[in-house]
Amino acid sequence: MKMANRSARGYSRHVFVVVILVVTVVFPLMALFSSPSEKPRLTPPVLPFQSSKLDGDSIGQVQFTDPRRLPIPDPVCDCKCKLKLESEEEEASAQETEERSKAFETIFTTDFWGGGESRSGPGSRIDYTVNVRKLIAHALKEYDVGHVLDAPCGDVNWQPLIEGFNSTRYTGYDIVPQIIQQNTERFRGWQNMDFARVDFVNTPIPINPDLIVCRDGIQHNTLKDGVRGFCNLEASRAKYLVTNWHTETGRGPVPDNDININIPFGGAYPINVFTHPFNFSMPEFFISEGLNGVNGDGKLVGVWKLPALWKGDGKRFQIPVSLSERVRGEVISIADVEAASRSV
Repeated sequence: MKMANRSARGYSRHVFVVVILVVTVVFPLMALFSSPSEKPRLTPPVLPFQSSKLDGDSIGQVQFTDPRRLPIPDPVCDCKCKLKLESEEEEASAQETEERSKAFETIFTTDFWGGGESRSGPGSRIDYTVNVRKLIAHALKEYDVGHVLDAPCGDVNWQPLIEGFNSTRYTGYDIVPQIIQQNTERFRGWQNMDFARVDFVNTPIPINPDLIVCRDGIQHNTLKDGVRGFCNLEASRAKYLVTNWHTETGRGPVPDNDININIPFGGAYPINVFTHPFNFSMPEFFISEGLNGVNGDGKLVGVWKLPALWKGDGKRFQIPVSLSERVRGEVISIADVEAASRSV
């Protein structure tokens, strides 16, 4: 009986040891060799969001960049895919250019703006542009300008009358083929002039002028296209820009809700380059437009050192009252404004 008990206890110990071995050694080994090894799951790279003043519905604010312009990881998209996306962007831009071209061609051929002597509108009449020519002549001399880009140039009704024009190289860009064709024929004998059909809103500027004249062009496009246009012009590395804005001279203040409103291209709005979405810095010089410096739109034209876009504080430029008469016939400098402000 005692022998049977010892034998049972010995057997129990052996069973216990075997169970321990199976649990602690055999099972893990079986799991190791029987189940396939799995690689750790990799989290897909997060594409960085960037600040963009062009993409999105709201212009001039910090927004998410168009995903097509973000770097695409190789595992996600190969070279053919990248080329396809770039091709789609170019195709969309080309379509926009053609649509814009047709709109402005209709305006030009029908004299929609009623310019009379100029199909480019009343703002291109000889009498209306006396002060504009005075300002540009001042800039040509002050900055020793050798090359001027005029975009959009329109029918070039007043530009050759600028003092110093003949000693300056002039390049005119416009989106309407008929305008470029007519200008090329009309000024064929002018050695300092050349023209090209270029949509400066969608097309990088292929030349490097000293000064760009972009007058009465931005406010006939959507706000987004206007910002894109200014970006392209600045990217040309030009040193100076001539453009116009509406402010508190002439008919008085233009209400905030009438300034910089979104329109379809071919329309028009009172533009103020100092406020959202353009936020220009202060001009170097400026003067009032119109016959004897008077016009019904409170419109002025100025000269800026570039870059100017998004370099200001977004507030309206208030011309001192003491300069309201002088600005109608005299080129006013920013130093004049500072002096007038100190004397108040």
